[in-house]
Amino acid sequence: MAMLHELFEHTTDAVFGIDEQRKVRFWNRGCEDLLGVSRQQALGRPCAELLCGEDLQGNTVCGADCPIAKFFDHEVPNEDFDLVLKSAGGRPVVVNVGSYYTSDANPETRENVVVFHSMRRLNCHKLIQRISSSSCFEEQDTKKIHKLSKREYEILRLLPKGTVPKNIAEQLGISSATVRNHLKNIYTKLEVHNRAEAVTYAMHHGVF
Repeated sequence: MAMLHELFEHTTDAVFGIDEQRKVRFWNRGCEDLLGVSRQQALGRPCAELLCGEDLQGNTVCGADCPIAKFFDHEVPNEDFDLVLKSAGGRPVVVNVGSYYTSDANPETRENVVVFHSMRRLNCHKLIQRISSSSCFEEQDTKKIHKLSKREYEILRLLPKGTVPKNIAEQLGISSATVRNHLKNIYTKLEVHNRAEAVTYAMHHGVF
């Protein structure tokens, strides 16, 4: 872990680390330069409070119910994603975020970081490419959501709450086996592999 701290301390990217409570435990110089928030101001604060990010479609990503923070742990890798942040002065900053998960966090020391997030600013050319690409596939992606049945859509909306199939079944008055079958159908129709990917996909397409 100490090696990761040393590595991320001297990288040119902005890197911050959070613990299991999503509080910032690491904040390098790159973060200070990118967002105008000092290490002293950042450490110990919830990451959502500092970042308040949105995706390129204007959907809020950072918050108490952040699907990424809730479902992606070191056993479930996720792809890089884009965020629109605001600096301390209110200036919008567009970044690409990557995640690095740790498996040896020590809650008794400063090394209780469970995930590091690196942020790299997107230049205008890359941003235009991302938005253009997003627009080209938006209609196709929306059709995936429309493939869901009313019940499947209802179950999809319950997933960010961390509800297990048994509780979903009780809430909807159906069997756990039926819920599992609906989940399999949801994954197939959205072309995702697991619950975490389904939640992130739905979040980026305005389901929540």
